[in-house]
Amino acid sequence: MIIRKQDFALDVDVEATSRYSQTHSLCDCSECRNLYAQIADKLPNLTAFLSELGLQIARPDETGSCAGEDHIDYNFVSYTVIGQILDSDKYEMDMVDGELPLKIVIDRSYIPNEQQTERYFTVTVYNIKLPWVLNEPFPQPKEPSILQRIKNMLLK
Repeated sequence: MIIRKQDFALDVDVEATSRYSQTHSLCDCSECRNLYAQIADKLPNLTAFLSELGLQIARPDETGSCAGEDHIDYNFVSYTVIGQILDSDKYEMDMVDGELPLKIVIDRSYIPNEQQTERYFTVTVYNIKLPWVLNEPFPQPKEPSILQRIKNMLLK
């Protein structure tokens, strides 16, 4: 199925993407479980966009996160789509969902955890911040990584 959005076009096998999404394992760490518990309700625009591609928002391939003072900062959340990008190697788009300004990058430069080898591309979402909703202790904030410190400096 050809899907056109803004200035890009994707050839997506929605059924194969959905099957793949259901078969890969999910991370069981507390920060990921916090994401799974609420992301669909908190980000309806992103949920709808990913659904059109055959993806479930609460079943990412991989996330990178760190605990903030009272929330979890999901530096990236990545999904695998079975299909191909048309007309370019990479697309970027911005989306506002709720109060979050999200950046979405669609490309083939990332190899998902499950080592998908068919024709595929990834959808990576940046700048997701979610409150802690699990009924368990909030993770202790870690020392920010060098990447996070650079990001924080650039955003000031």
